[in-house]
Amino acid sequence: MILYNLQLKNGLLLAPMSGYTNWPMRMLCRRFGAEICYTEMISAAGMVRRTANTKKILVRPADDRPLVAQIFTESPDEASLASRMLEDEGFDGIDINMGCPVKKVVFKGAGAALMKDVDRAASIAEAVRSAVRMPVSVKMRAGWDTSSINAVEIACMLENTGVDCLVLHPRTRSDMYRGTPRWEVLSGIRKSVSLPVVASGDIRCTDDLEQIRVLGADAFMIGRAAVGNPWIFRELSGGPSAGIEERRDVMLQHLDMLCLCFDEGKGVRHMRKFIAAYVKGLHGAAHFRHSACSLDKHQQLQAVIKEFLKT
Repeated sequence: MILYNLQLKNGLLLAPMSGYTNWPMRMLCRRFGAEICYTEMISAAGMVRRTANTKKILVRPADDRPLVAQIFTESPDEASLASRMLEDEGFDGIDINMGCPVKKVVFKGAGAALMKDVDRAASIAEAVRSAVRMPVSVKMRAGWDTSSINAVEIACMLENTGVDCLVLHPRTRSDMYRGTPRWEVLSGIRKSVSLPVVASGDIRCTDDLEQIRVLGADAFMIGRAAVGNPWIFRELSGGPSAGIEERRDVMLQHLDMLCLCFDEGKGVRHMRKFIAAYVKGLHGAAHFRHSACSLDKHQQLQAVIKEFLKT
């Protein structure tokens, strides 16, 4: 499978998730088999204006590649300018977000709001495609709500703009992240376009992969299931899950990298987002989680992780 001009072995991608997929999480997921990663969602306006928050998202190690920059905007002009800047920054592709359901994003006419504004969606895709030489993809939803499931129509329109790949999360904006994914939408897109189609949404095991592959998915994007579980990529490739010792070592490495990515205090606080997932299903997890999330020093959190996951 070729995606973003890259030959993939298993077609396993780490989804862009705001507040999660900074470079520490990306590097851990790469270790376990994520073949392409995405930045957290970048505001095209913030990129053009070079805001401090945007600059922080762009920081990454030299070996954090291949890496696709995901942008969101309601403006074709800003999309074009931001994409050129990101190409100059050395990214391996641009992904246009047409799926984010968060109120502050859709209120501006960006993200999933573009699912109900086909002309603007086309203008943004055309602006980005004409602005850069690198591959361009679009991450989209099934539609705005149950009365306007129009992903097939938009997929056909996007193919005509010259984008290279589509990523489908088969829920509507109204669904947010709830309910059963409408995977039949993927089948409809596959029959209507010749572009590669990546499936995104509730992929947690090899059975999920096989069922979605039959519908025509070319590759698979893993999001929430990778939080505190970077070895999911190894599991989806037929490898083992993590034992206690590996789980402990990865948690400690994640903590170290977050404190390097941010400062100590912010790194420790950021680690709280991952702690529950890292220890899910283990005896005493609730007590550990309560204790660990009350700490604000690297050394203290390191000690309780070692104690809880000692072998």
